[in-house]
Formats: sequence, structure tokens, C-alpha cells
Amino acid sequence: MKNIQILGIGLTLLLTACDNKEQKQFIPENYMAQVKQLDSIYSHHIATQTTDSLESVFLSDAILMPESEAEIKGINDIKEWYKNAYEFGLRTIVDSSTSITGDENNIIEIGKSTVGLMIGDADTMTYETHKYLQVWHKQANGKYKISRQIWNN
Repeated sequence: MKNIQILGIGLTLLLTACDNKEQKQFIPENYMAQVKQLDSIYSHHIATQTTDSLESVFLSDAILMPESEAEIKGINDIKEWYKNAYEFGLRTIVDSSTSITGDENNIIEIGKSTVGLMIGDADTMTYETHKYLQVWHKQANGKYKISRQIWNN
């Protein structure tokens, strides 16, 4: 009797898992052009050197995880971090996706960034290459913003 109950529970779980509800399949190629456009918008906001524009790129509760630093939580602290980075010499960030995964609500992007810095009294830009992972979260209005961002070099 116990085996029949276990079998019944197993079948119920299996049937629930195999429910015929239509599920959208995430096909990365269908989102790659959109991610490239989002990366371009992000790069543009960095190049403007203004922190207020970052609100159109990051969620209000986003988390930034720079290499060898504590987490930066929330848009106000993220804006402060970028303000300091601009003062340090950050001038450009150009992201290049190598892969994306996720679902229609959260796109997880992995790639390489080229970061342009003008440090001190330098007359020329110094470039660094970083690896990054960022999560683009879909808003109620259908637009995506960064919810998590981490990088290292």
C-alpha cells in the first residue's frame, strides 16, 4: 500500500512537471542584438561623465561588485562610486558580450570590457581589459536595467 502511495505521489509530481502550459523558451540569439544595444547605452552614459544618467541604466536596488572592493548597493551608492571613478580617470567602458543566458525577465551577460582611463596628468588614454558578468532585469515597462554587475581583470 505504501509503495502505491509513493507511486501516486511520484506520478502527480511528474504530471505537474510535464503540464502542457506553454513556456517561453529563452533563445540567446533572439536577445543578443538587444543586449548589444543595452551595452551601447551603458557605454554612452559612462562617456557623458554624469552620474544622474546612470538611473536609466541601473535598477534602484542594483548591486555593483567591483574587483577587490565591497559590494555597492543601491543607485545612490553606485552613482557615488562612479563619481569617484570619473575623478580617478575613468573615461570609457566598451562592453563586448561573449555569451548570454537566462530568461525573458533576467538576461545574464558575460563578456569583456575595454576600460579607458586618463590617470593623473596623462596626455594619453590607458586601456585595460576586464571580464564581466551583468544581469539585465526586465522592468514592467518592458525595458531592461542592470540589477547586478561584477568584473575583474
